[in-house]
Amino acid sequence: VCLLALGLLSAQSGQTNRPAPRLPNGRPSMAGVGDNTRRADVTNPAISGFVKELPYTAWGKTKWEGYDTFMQTNGDYVGNCLPFGMSRSIYGPHPLQIIQDNDHLVMLFEQNSMFHIVPTDGRPFTKDLPPSWFGESVGRWDGDTLVVETVNLNGYTRVDTIGHPMSARARITQTFKRVNFDTIEHTFTLTDPKTYTNPWTVKDTWSLEPGTKLLEYACMENNRALFEGRIKPFVPPDDVD
Repeated sequence: VCLLALGLLSAQSGQTNRPAPRLPNGRPSMAGVGDNTRRADVTNPAISGFVKELPYTAWGKTKWEGYDTFMQTNGDYVGNCLPFGMSRSIYGPHPLQIIQDNDHLVMLFEQNSMFHIVPTDGRPFTKDLPPSWFGESVGRWDGDTLVVETVNLNGYTRVDTIGHPMSARARITQTFKRVNFDTIEHTFTLTDPKTYTNPWTVKDTWSLEPGTKLLEYACMENNRALFEGRIKPFVPPDDVD
């Protein structure tokens, strides 16, 4: 077995009109476990908030149309137990827990047991930080909406399971707005001039589930499917400028 997700326990919370909880500094808290939307394909019209049509550049269209060939040659990073990246973790099939204080927001992903720390005190990005699978994120407040910008991506990840492309030049902008105790409105905007001619946005409403527990998720290094040749070892692309 390549990927082993060890379960999901959940209890739906009742919808109420209780106001959003607040941090000690008075800002809204996004803390909780979100019923984040599963999006294997951000263009799927069956799920509200989808992107109707992705505005490819010539380079981006080539990467999208050549994805099957790329997979045959380079392999799938997810199948090799490598990090899913921000969008495939946000839109994966497993829950996301947010922990927050006055100056930081922490995303805990059940998928691959990954975490991502976001300073929310308005600091700049770190100079000369090496690129990474999730990139570096910093947050700032726009009224009661938390805006999280992510840059410095390594260019290895895809937007979604179906394989829509994303380059190392991408900037991800997420907004989090807790409209009441049980609900967060979330947007995900991708700005990537190498891959798309214009930014595009996915919109979601997440219900918070106080009874949901994140459980252990293991992707094993002695992956039988990988070593038996049924999964091709991942080779990073050579176009991550």
